[in-house]
Amino acid sequence: MKSQPERDYAESGLTIQYAMLDHFKRFPDKRVRPPYILWNGLRVTTADALPVQKEGLVRGEFLSAKNDLEQGFDIDLKGWLQLADGKKIKRLRTWNDSRYQAVVEYPFHTSDGFIWTWNVYKMNYPGLQVVEEKWTGNSGFWVEKVSETERLYHCSHGKANPPDFESLVYKVSVFPTIAQASTLKQK
Repeated sequence: MKSQPERDYAESGLTIQYAMLDHFKRFPDKRVRPPYILWNGLRVTTADALPVQKEGLVRGEFLSAKNDLEQGFDIDLKGWLQLADGKKIKRLRTWNDSRYQAVVEYPFHTSDGFIWTWNVYKMNYPGLQVVEEKWTGNSGFWVEKVSETERLYHCSHGKANPPDFESLVYKVSVFPTIAQASTLKQK
């Protein structure tokens, strides 16, 4: 069976959400499906899996954001993130809000060796309804791989038309131990 050529969806008239659906239809066999779509030459996806050791420390940091919409990101895993009070959770949602620190970091344990991340945003609908969303409209990002354990995410929120991959930029870093994270932070 001949492999399908990759398609750049930027001029397709589709949103990122519908381009992803088309991509899955064009490549029904996930073994040969690229894990991204092309958008103006950028490799765009809606979620990213970082391969990690079974435990360590994960740090998420907001680098820049446009103020047209409340935005943030999720960190998700099969296992747990440990909050400061000792509580263990599977998914952390954090918002780019000037009332809070721009950096979060938590010990983690994962059973499958992956930490997932994606961007989130708050959509305003009629009747003063505010809905936290992900993966809708033109939501997605391209990934800048800094190292094996650090990535930058250049995000577009769902409402952006056309997609704006600089509407939110955040970084996720993973450290094998809390001590190593503290040492690296001081450099």
